[in-house]
Amino acid sequence: MDDKCNCTFTYTLAAWLLRFWLGTRGVITGLVKFYGDKKTLTAEALELKKEDPAGFAEMLSAPGSDAFYEVTKGFGFSAYKAMPADGIPMSVAGFKANPLMPSFMVEPYAWVLGPALVLTGLALIFGFCSRLTLFVSGLLYISLTYGFLILEKQLLPADCTLGVASLAVHMLLIVAALMLSDYNKLQLLDDKKICKLLCKNK
Repeated sequence: MDDKCNCTFTYTLAAWLLRFWLGTRGVITGLVKFYGDKKTLTAEALELKKEDPAGFAEMLSAPGSDAFYEVTKGFGFSAYKAMPADGIPMSVAGFKANPLMPSFMVEPYAWVLGPALVLTGLALIFGFCSRLTLFVSGLLYISLTYGFLILEKQLLPADCTLGVASLAVHMLLIVAALMLSDYNKLQLLDDKKICKLLCKNK
């Protein structure tokens, strides 16, 4: 009996480690996409805006309006960038130019990627429907793998191989976490009932 208890506890610890690692990976990877250049109005510009809102709005649309802003590094929605706009193969322009990627999907995907990583990461850390969250995380990594594969000709062979291999390791960790889901304790919302419903329908 004690041996069985020890074995179960070991599996629970393993499930926690995988859950917290994958969750942390998702949150940090997503948050990094919100870090960059932030444009804020200077003190003089704010004062001018108070005194003459209409005139200030007109000046902002005129050439040289960058003088009203100061650029700082920090986190924020204004700094969000999932991928560069142009200049490298793995950019918005690079994906749009690829015949294997529907161009209308590129920008929506870029906007969704960062928040999706953060939300799935937090859901894993706090244990919100971990099985379903792990599955969604797996789908995200599959989509990233697809991006690497369709740009194989434009990327250096070593970069493509390394990227796909890294994502494959993440997929294996997700599968391992799913296999240990029955031992995953301390969750805000368990999805065992959903799994039972799916099993009953078979």
